[in-house]
Amino acid sequence: MPTIQIHQTELYFAQAGQGQPALLFVHGAGVDHTIWGEQLRELAQNFSVAALDLNGHGRSPAREGGGFQTYIEDVLAALEALAMPTVVVGHSMGGAIALTVALQRPKNLVGLGLVGTGAKLKVHPQILELCQTDFERAIELVVQWAFAEQSPPELREKARLQMRRNGAQALFRDFSSCNTFDVMARLSEVAVPTLILCGRDDKLTPIKYSEYLQQNIPTAHLKIIEGAGHMVMLEQPQAVTQALREFCARLRLP
Repeated sequence: MPTIQIHQTELYFAQAGQGQPALLFVHGAGVDHTIWGEQLRELAQNFSVAALDLNGHGRSPAREGGGFQTYIEDVLAALEALAMPTVVVGHSMGGAIALTVALQRPKNLVGLGLVGTGAKLKVHPQILELCQTDFERAIELVVQWAFAEQSPPELREKARLQMRRNGAQALFRDFSSCNTFDVMARLSEVAVPTLILCGRDDKLTPIKYSEYLQQNIPTAHLKIIEGAGHMVMLEQPQAVTQALREFCARLRLP
């Protein structure tokens, strides 16, 4: 797994495939890059793909400082390392990071994929409280809200294991970052083509969040994924992969 040096720490990411544009995948709260496993395998057949472990997640050690700002730095460093036209694809908190990066207009960003996210991500107070007082109950509450009812138990267990590995501090840091995120007034400044994906049964970031993104980001396209909740890339991986493949194929690269 390749690494990037950033502020005297290492940032880990998985990388595969060839071809342009590259896709850079950014995970959501409490998990790591492996949440994108199916998309990495399939899209590497056509494109260069990379997926980060944000600092404090997976194999990337935590850095000091405000969580969200350090995550922005992580993605900007990865974009610079890829050094080719790149689509940043973010899920939930990762979508908030992707939006914030897009507002900085890095030179090699050519598109956005916003998956199960919103322009504002207010977190239920119970989740924030339980992250500090009862980590296992926090995990169960997140899992309960994150998946559609028909989702297989093994997908829920995958999410539980990732949150446990990353720990209570990372989960609280992530949800605190989400809770203060708000770019509702700045969406018109997003200057790259944008694909918005949302599970039909998403309880954490309901469809109205994605509809607001679509209505306020220029050149945005919204696709609702049936049979999925918030963890749409796990619940309906083929539909997400195909939507991303078609989106990238339509891009006009510099």
